Amino acid sequence: MTAIPAPMTDPITTDEDVLRHVTALVGQAYRRQLWLMFLDADDHALPVLMPIEAYPQRPTHPQLERIASVISRMIDELQAASVMLTWERPGPGDSTSDERLWAAALGIVCEVRELSVRAQLLASREGVRLFEKAEYFAVAA
Repeated sequence: MTAIPAPMTDPITTDEDVLRHVTALVGQAYRRQLWLMFLDADDHALPVLMPIEAYPQRPTHPQLERIASVISRMIDELQAASVMLTWERPGPGDSTSDERLWAAALGIVCEVRELSVRAQLLASREGVRLFEKAEYFAVAA
């Protein structure tokens, strides 16, 4: 877990706010990892970033359960209302089939556990962008 200097003072209520916040924290991608960022009930960023570096190329049920357990525990400990998931990796801005599978699978596991996911994003050498459900669920259909 990494502490950030201070949470943003304005609530993060729009997709543009989400992009601005995550871009300021992650920026261009340098390594393959998943970032967990948390919001309180008033949509303020909480001062904690959690990187998850060691996860397999394709999702496995045990790994999905471990990540969902971490998210659940952090939401409880921080009294957070939601999480933002940022998939960081070097390379072009287009998502890969494995990334779409990860995003869809983790989104479903979080939904089943009633963990609120505010947004999923993809950070690449081209910057940060929203990772929309229509994009990652297309692979799961």
